[in-house]
Amino acid sequence: MVVRLFLLLGLLQLLSGCANLLKSRYAMDDPVYAAKYTDGASKTQPLKKLKQAIDARHVEGLGGGYFTAGTQWRDSTQGTLAGAEIGSEAYPTSWLSYRMAMAGYIGPDDWYAGGDVGARLQLPTRLTPFVGVGTFHGLSLTREEAEDDRIDNDDNGFIDERGEMATTVDGWLSTIYPETGVHFWLSGQSRLTGYARYIVSSHGRDADDWLAGIQFSAFSR
Repeated sequence: MVVRLFLLLGLLQLLSGCANLLKSRYAMDDPVYAAKYTDGASKTQPLKKLKQAIDARHVEGLGGGYFTAGTQWRDSTQGTLAGAEIGSEAYPTSWLSYRMAMAGYIGPDDWYAGGDVGARLQLPTRLTPFVGVGTFHGLSLTREEAEDDRIDNDDNGFIDERGEMATTVDGWLSTIYPETGVHFWLSGQSRLTGYARYIVSSHGRDADDWLAGIQFSAFSR
C-alpha cells in the first residue's frame, strides 16, 4: 500500500512537472537563475529553451524552512500514526541538501516526538528523484489498558473502571532510515517533495515500518 501511494504521488508530480516544464522561465524569482537567463530563449532555440526549463543549478546556496505532513504505516494491531515536521533545509551544492526538524507523530495508542536530521542527493534539475538517509531521536509514549492496576489513571475519581487507559513513557526512541522520493521546483525558491522512508527502530524489528509524506519548502539566499 505504501509503495502504491508513493508511486501514485510520483506520477502526479511527473505529470505536473511535464506540463510546467513548458514554462522555461519558471525560476526568475531567484537572482542567480535570473542573471543566467536574462535574455531567455527564442522559439527558434528549442534546446536552449528546454535547458532553461529544467535547469536547477541555481539552488546551490539556498536555505529556508519546510513543513511536512506524513503517515506511518504499521501492522493491523497497531494502526497508523499521523504527524508533521517543521524544520530548515539548506543546499551547500546543487546536488546535496541537508535538513533538521522537530517532528511529532500520534496514533490511537501511542505517540512520539523529537528531532530529525537527514541529507539527500539529487540531480540539479527542476524535476528530480532523490535518495537520502536520516535519523530521528526523541521520546515515545504508549497508551495501554489499565482496568486492573488499582490506580486512577485518568483522575476521574474511579479506580479500574471499564475502558480505563494508562499512558506510559517507553523511554528514548532512536531510528535510522533510508528514503527516496521526488522533488519538483514550483519556482526558483519553492519546492514540493514526495518521499517514502523505511524506519528502523531502536525498539526492535517488530517496530520497523514505512513512513510516507509530502513536504513543502520555501527558500531564500
